[in-house]
Parts: sequence; structure tokens; C-alpha cells
Amino acid sequence: SQPKLVNIIIDQKDTIVADIFETLNPSNIDTESNKNRVALIIGIEKYDQTPEASFANLDAKYFFDYSRKAFGVSKSNIKLLVDEDANLIKSLGTLSKWLPSKIKDGETELIIFFAGHGLASSDGKELYLLPQDGDPDLLERTALSRTELFKEIISLNPKSVTMFLDTCYSGVSRDEKTLLASARPVRVVAKEQDIPNNFTIFSASQLDQISSGLKEANHGIFSYYLMKGLEGKADINNDKRITNGELLAYMDENVSQKASELGRKQNPSFAGDPDKVLISYRWFKRR
Repeated sequence: SQPKLVNIIIDQKDTIVADIFETLNPSNIDTESNKNRVALIIGIEKYDQTPEASFANLDAKYFFDYSRKAFGVSKSNIKLLVDEDANLIKSLGTLSKWLPSKIKDGETELIIFFAGHGLASSDGKELYLLPQDGDPDLLERTALSRTELFKEIISLNPKSVTMFLDTCYSGVSRDEKTLLASARPVRVVAKEQDIPNNFTIFSASQLDQISSGLKEANHGIFSYYLMKGLEGKADINNDKRITNGELLAYMDENVSQKASELGRKQNPSFAGDPDKVLISYRWFKRR
């Protein structure tokens, strides 16, 4: 018999394994109802004057359910403003009329969630949250000053204030598009501001960083890991209590790692008491 030569062609192709993200599920956690808690939730994806803040409206809609399940806020004590409902007039009306009607002097625990664009003044001394129709070149007239927001809240004298801000002040969107139409610098370096004693503030990034979106999960990176942490993932010692410090540690590890995989640098920032208990819950459904 004669030997036969057989040519075998092997076609090797690179296989890309995509990260699979757990779906956000507020029903994984449950806590007791608290009549003294009030939540103001704002999410703006579609802006009139600037590029979109990808997934910001979805972040807010999901946080509505986490306000109820993780913080025990009743529906009647939650105000949700999304996209055009979060324009300047409606936002100011909510702060000036709805909020005072809900806060009881020295008793109310106020929770604020904002997902959208932020921007610093040209000198970096003032920080602004941009409403849906805000103009980055007319910040003083068309945006919400963080200092004025603090003053408005302080005047109502709530027992405590906890803020979650999925925004940055660098002048760049989640998709790295510039917000500024003028000749001002693209990256505006904001300056640290004084925080009132009874305030707790979690922010998506350091003042000179970009707050990024996470396409695989359809959420902002900060918002996704914030809500996953509230599901019980951040409860490091499994005592059914999540402190500010535990939530920060969980978010910092996961947000910074995921941002690094995207070629960016993002580290959540925090102001407040790290030992303060953020939530106590009755159960967490583990998968």
C-alpha cells in the first residue's frame, strides 16, 4: 500500500468572552418600612443642550425600587424626575414646594439620588448639577448650584441627608463627549467643598475623573455597583447591616476594576461617617 498525504487546515479564531453581569434585582433584599424617610430621585439621559448621559434615566427608575426595598421608603414619600420632568422649572419646584411638604423638622431622613451631568464653574469653585434643559455655558442661570442645594436642604433641618451622585464635574460625558460648546477647557478641575455635618455623600468619581457608563449592564458603573451593594453584596461581615464604609469599599473595588478594564480611571469618593449604618435589612436572597 502506498502512504497518503492528507492536508488538514485548522482555522483558529479568537474567541471573546464577554462579562456577564447579574441583573439588578431589588427584590433580593427587604427592609422594614420607615415613615420618616423621604427620597428624591433624578435621572437625566436625554439632554436638550448637551450629549446624552447614557442609561441615567434607567439608573433612576431602578433606584426608585431600591429606595423602597433597601431603605424602606413608602411610595408616597418618593419623588421621581426623569428626563423632561427634570427640567429646571420642575426641579426647582420640587425643591421649593414638594420637599418642604415632606420634611419634618429634625425627624426626616432624606435620600437624594442624581444620575446625569455635572459641571464645575470655570474657576472650579462651584459645582453644578445640570437639569434636562440646562446650558453648560450658562451655569449660573440654568443649572442647580450644589451650594444652593445644600442651603435649601439645611434650611428644612432634616435629621440626616444621604446623597448618591452618579455624575462628575470634568465637563465630559459618560461616553467621553465634551459638554462645553465654548472655548473653556474640556477638563475642568473642580475644588473640594465643605460638607454639612449631617450629610453623607457618595459620588461616582474623584473631582478630576470621568463618571463612566457600563454598556454591558445598561447602567452607570457607579449606579450598578451601588445598587448591587445595597442588595447585600456590600455586607462584608454578613450582619444584615451595611455601613457607609462597607458600601464604599465594595464600590471602590468593583468600580475601579471595571473602569480600568475600559481603559479609564474612576474611584468613587465619599464624605461622611464611614461607621454609620446605612441600611439594616431583614433578609437577602442569595443565588
